[in-house]
Formats: sequence, C-alpha cells, structure tokens
Amino acid sequence: MFEPSSEMEFPEDQYYRLNRILLSTIGLWPYDDFKVRMYRFFLSLLILISFISPQVVKLFDSGNKFELIVKVLSFGILFVLMFIKYITFYAILKNVKEFRERVRNNWDALVDNEEIEIIRKQSSLGKLFTILIIIIMFSTVFFFIFTQYISIVLDIVIPLNESRPRNILFLAKYFIDQEKYFHIIAIHINIGLLHSVTTGVATETFSVTNALHAFGLFKIASYRMEHVLSGLDPQTCITKRYIISHGKIIAAVDFHRRAIEFSDLLKTSFGPAYLFLFAAGVVSASINLYHLSQLIILKKETLEIIKYVVFLAMHFIYLTVANYAGQEFINSDSNFYRIICNTRWYNAPLKIQNLILFLIQKTTKCYKVDAGGMFSPSLEGLATSMSMMVSYFMVLQST
Repeated sequence: MFEPSSEMEFPEDQYYRLNRILLSTIGLWPYDDFKVRMYRFFLSLLILISFISPQVVKLFDSGNKFELIVKVLSFGILFVLMFIKYITFYAILKNVKEFRERVRNNWDALVDNEEIEIIRKQSSLGKLFTILIIIIMFSTVFFFIFTQYISIVLDIVIPLNESRPRNILFLAKYFIDQEKYFHIIAIHINIGLLHSVTTGVATETFSVTNALHAFGLFKIASYRMEHVLSGLDPQTCITKRYIISHGKIIAAVDFHRRAIEFSDLLKTSFGPAYLFLFAAGVVSASINLYHLSQLIILKKETLEIIKYVVFLAMHFIYLTVANYAGQEFINSDSNFYRIICNTRWYNAPLKIQNLILFLIQKTTKCYKVDAGGMFSPSLEGLATSMSMMVSYFMVLQST
C-alpha cells in the first residue's frame, strides 16, 4: 500500500528558478515585496502602452490604405496581445500561488523512486523548455533589433556617396523627425520589444512547466494503476489481498484526481486568454503570410523577406506547440483509461473487480482542456487552425 514519504523535499530552485526570475522581472511574481512588485507592474504598463501607442496611431493615420494597414497589423496584433496577456496574468496572481502550493503538495505526496523519477523528468523537461524558449525568442529579438542598424553597419563597411536611409523596425507614428532622432526612437522600440517578448516568455514558460507537471501527475496515476495487482501472492488470503489492492487503487485514483484538478486550474486560469491568443494568432499568421507573399512577388530586400519568414515561423511553432500540449492532455488521460482496461482484473478479488469496472465506467470519457470553452487544443485543432489561416490568406489575396 502506498504511503506518502516524509523525506521528499520540493526542489523549487532546481527546476522553477528561471520561471520565478522571469515573472519577478516584470512584476508578476506574487511573493515579491508588494511595493517592489507594484513599481515593476506600473513601469511595465508604461513601457507596453508607450510601445503600442505609436503603432495604433499609425494604423489610424494610414488613410484606409490596405497595404499600409496590413503592414502595421503584421506586428501590431501580437504586441497588443502581449499587453492583454500581461493584464490577464496579473489578474490571476492568486492562482499563481495556488499552482505553487499544489506543485509542492504533489511532490510531498510521492512515494517510491519511480514516481520521483517521473516527476523529476517532467520538471527537467519544463526547465529545458524554458531555457530553449528563452534562447530562441531572445536570439530572434536581437536579430530583429540588429536589422534596424544594418544600414549604419553597411555605411561603415561599404560606404556610398550618401548615407543609406535608416528604417525603424515597425511602422509607427512618432511626432518627431524619425531620421534625426532615429537612435532615440530605436532605443524606445528596443525596450518595448524586449519587454513584450519577456512578457510572452515569462507567462508561456510558466504555463508550459505547469502543463508538464500535470502530465507527470497523469503518468504517476497510470504507474500506480499499472501496479495495483503486482506483488500479490495468490496464496495470501482474499481479505488481505483486497485490503492491499484497495489501498493501491485509492492511491492511483488520488493522483488521477490531482491531475484533473490541476488541469482544471490551468484551464480556468489561462483558457480565456488562450482563446484570444489562438484567434489572433491565426489572423496574425494569415496577415504575415500575405505580406510575405507580396514581398516575394515584388522582389523586395532579402533581409526584409528573412525577417517575415522568421516571424511567420514563430507563429507556426507557437500554434503547433500549444495544440500539441492540448493533445497531450487527451493522450495522458486516455493512457490511464487504457491501463485500467488492461489490468488483470481476473486475478483480483471480486470486490476489486467491481471497483475496476466502476473505474472503467468513470474514465470512459477522456479529459480535454479547452480555451474559453470554445476551442479545444489538439492535433485536430492544429489542422483547423492551419485551415483557417490559409482561408484568411486567400481572402486577403483576393482583396
């Protein structure tokens, strides 16, 4: 029978330190000093609003020119979403505390080395994903920032009779001479871009690490269920075998319940925000695909094409990873059901057979997470997203 071990300590710094640092940097870590957190929060809001505002002004100043509107929206949509993401995440700071406490309690409830290894592996994957996302996103950001200064570099390396024009990274309306005050505007854009990306990285890596923890809970429940009837001596009396098996079933069901409740917390905390992210992500990907096609047709600068190829690749990666995570929730719960069905129930006492039959009935319907109750991330959802993106792209092409 499984009994919680009192020796297992929650290694928070080992696996979750990067997530804490990222959230703390932008004022979204609820355990920071209140005054410090509020200072970072209002500073972050100021940076995000001042970064987005010139792009919004440029959009309204476009004079209904279709190509100009598309070019502004190609980047602007995602920056607005990062602002919304920041606000919605701040609104659920109490849930962040709840996540931390539940993760700690789940670690404390681990019993044997195999279970500890499962949760350690999931936590290590979360840390690895966090590091990879940090490297990929900030490398991409510094590439975009560098593109602003390529004309200056070329003027030094391959000088012409006159200086090359300096272009800021995004279309934006600043009420000053952009050529004269290029460096000031570029610094402002760089700070806003870095903050927006930090917001996205901090919130998304927190979601990913907690999703991987939920998968670990499902795996532990499956592991416990798989060993419900293991180690039972057929010569042992039926009563004793029933007591042992009954205790193991309770332990397996307990972790399955923990997995479902933890997944529900993820769904209620991030579901509504992800609904907007999915919808806007598909629209943004369609717009960027259209704009990229126009750049290729018009044979624009290679650097400009590369910039949009990279940005579009980020859309595909995000949509793929998000939908794959949703599919993994389905697979994890389905695996628990499959293990129950494959249990050698015929070797168990009659009362245990009845319990196993009850579990089969209760777990027939697989668990799914959803975004705001309207979209269920999965491989099918990924196909739907890609189909919608192509459809919107065709509409823009016809326009």
